[in-house]
Amino acid sequence: MPLLLLLLSSRELLAQTMAQAEQIKEFYACYMEAIETFNQKKEIKLLQDFLTPEMQEKKERLIQATGSDPLLRAQDASEYGRQSLACRHLEGSWYEVSYRWGENDTVGTKIPLRIKTDSKGEMRICYITPYWGGGGYGDSLFDIAEQAVKDDKDAETFVETFFKTYAYTYVKMSPTLEQDLDLLRQTYCTATMLRKYITLSQEYMDDASPMDPLIGCADFDAFWYSSLRVNPLENNSFEVSYNTGYNGWCIHVKVMVSEQNGKYRISNLE
Repeated sequence: MPLLLLLLSSRELLAQTMAQAEQIKEFYACYMEAIETFNQKKEIKLLQDFLTPEMQEKKERLIQATGSDPLLRAQDASEYGRQSLACRHLEGSWYEVSYRWGENDTVGTKIPLRIKTDSKGEMRICYITPYWGGGGYGDSLFDIAEQAVKDDKDAETFVETFFKTYAYTYVKMSPTLEQDLDLLRQTYCTATMLRKYITLSQEYMDDASPMDPLIGCADFDAFWYSSLRVNPLENNSFEVSYNTGYNGWCIHVKVMVSEQNGKYRISNLE
């Protein structure tokens, strides 16, 4: 590429990233103001306009998991925080929003996020690094090899491939997330297990703590995938665990497996 064209291309890219950073900052300022003034109608409209539908859904799951707003890593917003807002480009489609809660906040909060352009050419936030991710970011987070569930080899292989597939379904945040998860359960769980799943789900809902009983949480995040482990116990029982990195929180789920016509199935969980 001739030097002049390269310089023009670099300038155009810089101008684009600066404009996008300013757009993100403006969204955050409006969002924080809506929270400060308890303007729920404005808050909902901002989220609909600036987050992908998949990220809107993940935001609600993250609130259930952490008790705080993942956009702010806090339960509330402050005027000082809004005034101290900044946004900078990191790399590719990644940006970092930062702010300080008050004058005595010397560390501040820094939140990496990922953007994409939707079918209408509008910029949308498609992923926000949660609290446990710290300052981590990068497309490599989602560079996970998708694999098929192997239910005809042995019980341990079945459990490992099932849970990696189930967890990855959350990570990739597809528009059909709920249908995809339900299909996996319908395919690889016994009828008894499916009934127990519904019962447990309802108990969590009644307890105001909705979660997916199979993963022991309301969500499964990309930062957790590499820590997913399956340890055999006895009598075709297995402990599935992963480290959230959130205040030392490690989740353990015990599952039982049965064999039906040469195929393994999840038959129970604790």
